[in-house]
Amino acid sequence: MSSQLPCSHLYLAQHQRCVRLPGNGGRGRAWSWRKSGNDAGRNSRDTADACPVRGGKGRYWQHDGVSQLTERGTTLSSHGRTAARRSSAIGTATVSGATAAGLGLGALAVAVLLLWIASPYPDSGPSRALHLAAGLWFMAHGGGLVRAATLSGAPAPLGVTPLLLAALPLWLLHRAARDTLAAAADGAPGGRQAPGTGPAAAPRTLLGALLAGYLLVAAGALLYTSTGRLSAAPLSALLAVPGTAAATLAFTAWHTLGADAASLLPDRVRGALAKLPPAVRTALAGPRSATARTAAGAAILALLAAGTALTLLGLALHAGRFGTDLARLAPDWAGRGTLLLLCLTLLPNAAVWGAAYGLGPGFTVGVGGAVGPLGTAPRPELPPFPLLSGLPDPGPGSWPGWLALAVVPAAAGAALARCAAGDGHRTWQRTAGTAALAAGLCGLAMAVLAGLAGGPVGRGTLASFGPSWWLTGPAAAGWTALTGVPGALALRAWRRRTARRAAEGGPPGRTRRPGLLFRRRSAD
Repeated sequence: MSSQLPCSHLYLAQHQRCVRLPGNGGRGRAWSWRKSGNDAGRNSRDTADACPVRGGKGRYWQHDGVSQLTERGTTLSSHGRTAARRSSAIGTATVSGATAAGLGLGALAVAVLLLWIASPYPDSGPSRALHLAAGLWFMAHGGGLVRAATLSGAPAPLGVTPLLLAALPLWLLHRAARDTLAAAADGAPGGRQAPGTGPAAAPRTLLGALLAGYLLVAAGALLYTSTGRLSAAPLSALLAVPGTAAATLAFTAWHTLGADAASLLPDRVRGALAKLPPAVRTALAGPRSATARTAAGAAILALLAAGTALTLLGLALHAGRFGTDLARLAPDWAGRGTLLLLCLTLLPNAAVWGAAYGLGPGFTVGVGGAVGPLGTAPRPELPPFPLLSGLPDPGPGSWPGWLALAVVPAAAGAALARCAAGDGHRTWQRTAGTAALAAGLCGLAMAVLAGLAGGPVGRGTLASFGPSWWLTGPAAAGWTALTGVPGALALRAWRRRTARRAAEGGPPGRTRRPGLLFRRRSAD
């Protein structure tokens, strides 16, 4: 017993002939020391005079009304606290991913149910409307649907992604990933976490948990839409939803962390990137890359704006055909409002089609029905749809097509040059390289948009709709490079000349006469 006591308490226990008894000490164990009634038996325990010490948080001794804490109770170790924080962070990230997916599904379900309620002739119950909402959610991620109820009896695919619908679920996932990375940064050293505690979990682990929660809800929605007259294509959904979600998380990490996002990559990928030449690594992760991304974004916006203008111009030139198709499909006002809402949802797709038309490759409306600025081939019989009423008539190209072929690349090149030229202090090699990199990024983005904006809407002649991604992407990159690189160099030279004249004290763009500045000063 003596080996378990501190020195001061050992002396008291040996000379006062006390006994040690365990008591009920709250969170810890308390020990009560009382004088023994047997002088000869020092090691004997007399429980008659002993009473427990209550309310302690550690181990106490008590003698003549005096108590002292000798040892604190057991506490949670730092390893246990770290494990608890890590589990909590992973669970929170998983719930965030599931919440993002659920909110996207819920928003589409509410919109579809409102349209179903407003319809004067609903041909089914709310279950069909909920199936449609889940199917639209999969289409927003790039997945396809299968329509079983057709005139021929054979299932018909539906693979055109409504680009406007994709904005909501991707924004929700982007916001959840941004908050998760912010929470991970707060737990890292230098954040708002307590000193010495360290990060709860690695950002890559939290993003993986977020993706797992998102895909868990997607798996449930896929099981729900596996039956019915309009079901999700299983293989397309299994490939599109994880790919789109992973690409969104990668974009969010890059946008939030910048160059530090490379630490989230696997070790093999980082090793491969480390073997690249220093000039390539600097171009990919340095300030030149940020400028190129900004210039590419400006060029993409210019292309989409030009495509939207071409679409609206075509609808205005064929306004009578637009009204006829709208009246044929929806004789009542509720149906016309729903149809116009569908056309508005597909307007970003039409903008991509118009951009591909202005770049030169054009697009197809049915098998063999090519539409381009240099001519339009005879197209098969198409179902009446208001957005298709703005297509040009079959025949050789006319002045609107030629004007589009000249204006659309010029607008994209001007937007790219304005951002890539900078303030004029770069060398012309860096300026040209930045503009060329921006043109490549613009071509890559337009290829992705062209692939998503088109697809099959049925069988037979309806199996091919929209622009070709492998033609639209290179055309966008080539045109923006052809117009943007010389434009960036010319704008750089003009800005350098303007800055030099401003430094010399003369008005920009004019020739300063020698001695004029001095004569004005002497006159003053």
